[in-house]
Amino acid sequence: MCGIAGIVSPAAGLDGSELERTLARLAEALGHRGPDARGTAVAGGIGLAHTRLSILDLSEQGAQPMWSPDRKQLVAYNGEVYNFKTLRSELEAHGESFVGGSDTEVVLRLLAREGVAALGRLDGMFALALVDHERGEVVLARDRAGQKPLYYAALPGGGFTFASELRALLGVPGVDRSVDPASLSHLLSFGFLPSPHSLRSGVVQLRPGEAVRLRCGARPERWRFAPEPGPQAPRLVGSIDELSYELEEILSRAVAEHLVSDVPVGVLLSGGVDSSIVAALAARHTGRIQTFSVVHSDPAYDERHAARAVAEHIGSEHFEVELSAEGLSEDELDTLVDHHGDPFADSSSLAVLRLSREMRRFVTVALSGDGADEVFAGYPRFTELRWLSMLARIPSVALTSASSLTTALGGSRLRRVARALLCAAMPRPRRAVAFTSLFWPEEQRDLLLPEWLPPDPGDALDRLLVARGANLEADPISSAHWLEQRLILPDDMLTKVDRMSMTAALEVRPPLLANDVLDFAARLPFEAKHDGRTGKLALRAVARRLVPPWIVDRPKMGFAIPLENHGGRVLDEATRFALESQASPLRTFFRPEALKDLSVSLSRRGEGTKPEDSPFRRVHRRWLLALLARSLVRMPT
Repeated sequence: MCGIAGIVSPAAGLDGSELERTLARLAEALGHRGPDARGTAVAGGIGLAHTRLSILDLSEQGAQPMWSPDRKQLVAYNGEVYNFKTLRSELEAHGESFVGGSDTEVVLRLLAREGVAALGRLDGMFALALVDHERGEVVLARDRAGQKPLYYAALPGGGFTFASELRALLGVPGVDRSVDPASLSHLLSFGFLPSPHSLRSGVVQLRPGEAVRLRCGARPERWRFAPEPGPQAPRLVGSIDELSYELEEILSRAVAEHLVSDVPVGVLLSGGVDSSIVAALAARHTGRIQTFSVVHSDPAYDERHAARAVAEHIGSEHFEVELSAEGLSEDELDTLVDHHGDPFADSSSLAVLRLSREMRRFVTVALSGDGADEVFAGYPRFTELRWLSMLARIPSVALTSASSLTTALGGSRLRRVARALLCAAMPRPRRAVAFTSLFWPEEQRDLLLPEWLPPDPGDALDRLLVARGANLEADPISSAHWLEQRLILPDDMLTKVDRMSMTAALEVRPPLLANDVLDFAARLPFEAKHDGRTGKLALRAVARRLVPPWIVDRPKMGFAIPLENHGGRVLDEATRFALESQASPLRTFFRPEALKDLSVSLSRRGEGTKPEDSPFRRVHRRWLLALLARSLVRMPT
C-alpha cells in the first residue's frame, strides 16, 4: 500500500527545481501511507511522487515511480493486484521478462503492452497514475469497488495535480479551495461526500471503476473501465444451498490470493459471519493464521466470546486488542480531520483508527470481511424498507399528518414510528436513504444561508441518487441495495477503512470484494440474498460449513467504541466551538438562529422532540458539524 501524487505541468511550465520541490511536498504530505521509501520522477512536464509501504518484493526492484524498459511509460501505483501471478505468466508467454517480483512491474508491463483497455483485467484494490512520455499525458484510474482513493484538481494555465488524499492537494498553489454549495448540501445529507464530489470546488474524486486522461490545456477525459455494481444477466439458477457451494469455491480462491505477501499477514476477526468466513478460509490455506479481535469492557459492544469460539474452531493464533473507552483526544480529532480531508461523520472512524494503530504492532497486512453487508444485502434496513414500501401506498398528506399526531403522543417508540411515516412520505429514490440521512432537504432550507442553499436541495439529492444508480421506478429495497454498493460502500465504509488504517501504514485487504465475488453477487437473485427478514442468505450457508452454527445465527453487532457522551470532553468542546463561537467558520454558511437551535437540540440526551430526531442522527450530527468546523479552520478556503 502506498501514496501517489503528481503534477501535470501547466502550459506556462514549471522549471525543474520548482517541479521537484512540489513533488517533494506532495510526498511529505503522504508519508504516513508509505513510510518505507519515497521516490520522484519526471517525464517531460509530468512529475510523479510515490511513498512506499513495502508488501511485495521488498527490494529496490519494487521501488517506484517505475519506468518501463523502453522509458516510454512511467507508473506510480497504490494497492495490490491479486491476479498478478496469472497476468505475469501470460506476459511471459508473450516474450516479456521481469527483473523483480512486484505486482507493480506486472501492472506496468501489462498497460505498456495492451494500453489502458487492460485496466479491466486488474483484480484488486488500486489507484494508479500511468504517464505516457511520448503523448505527454497521464491516465489516472481507481479500482472497481473503490477501495483506494484518488483526487485531482485543475491548475492555472491548463495543468493538473493529483494525489491519494485531499490534504496533499490543498497544499499545492493554485488549487481552488473554495467551498462548493452543492457538495455542502450533499455532506449535510449523508455525513460524507459521494464521489466525484469534494467539499472544495476545484477538486474531483475519481469514482470507483473510473479512469481519467489528463493533458495540459485539455479537458479531462473520463470513462468507466469496470461494470457498475448492480444486478447482471444471466441470473444464477439453483437453491441457496447449491449456489452457496459455488460461492464458497470463489471465496476460497479470493482469500488465497489475498494472502500473498512478503510481510506478516493477519485476519480481523469480529466473530461475525463475514470475518469468520475469511478467517476460516485463511486457516484452510495456511494451516495456521493469526487472528485479531477487539475487546471492550462494555458487554453491549464486546464480541470476544464469539471471536474466541471461531479462533478455537479454526485453530488460529488469536490476539485480543482492547480498545479504550476514553473520549476522543485532541490528537485523534486532528488525525480524523486531516486524513479524511473532507469532513466525515461516521464516528466508527475512531474505532478503526485505534484498532489500526494497535494491529500495526503485530502485522503489516490484515484481511477483513468488509463489503459483505453491502454486496450481499446484510443490513437490517432492508427489512425496514420492506415496511416502508407498504406504507408508501398511503397518500403522503395522510402519512405526514399521522406522523405529526404520533409525535404529539410522545415516547421514543412512537417517535420512531413517526420517523418511519415521514420517510414513507418521501419520493423515490430518496426514501432509500432517509433512515440514515443526517439533515433532510427540508431541514437544510432552514439551516443554510440563502447563498449556500441549492435552488432545490431535494431535487439535487434525487439527481445525485439517480446518478449513483437509484432507479426512480424501482422499489425502495432495490434502490437501497444498489446505493449500498455504489455510494455507501465506497464513499463511507471503504473510505473510513482506507484513511484510518493508512494513518498507521496498515494494509487492509477485503477478499469479499474480489472481482469474481462481485460478479457472482451481481448475478445472484435478490431472494438468495435477503428473504425479507434475514440477509446474506447464501453467505450464511457458506458460514454454516466453516464455523459453529450459533455464530451464524447470533444478532449482528456494529463496529464502534462505547464512548461516553459519544466523544467526551474534546468532542463537546469542538461542538460548542462549531455552534456557539463567534469565530466558528460555520457562520459563513449557516443561519445564526439555526446554529443556536442546533446547539440546544444536540446537547440533549435520548430521543428528541421532533419525529426526525433520534440518538443516531444526533450523535452523527455532532460529529459532522464539529469536524466540518475543525476542517475549515485547519484547511481554510
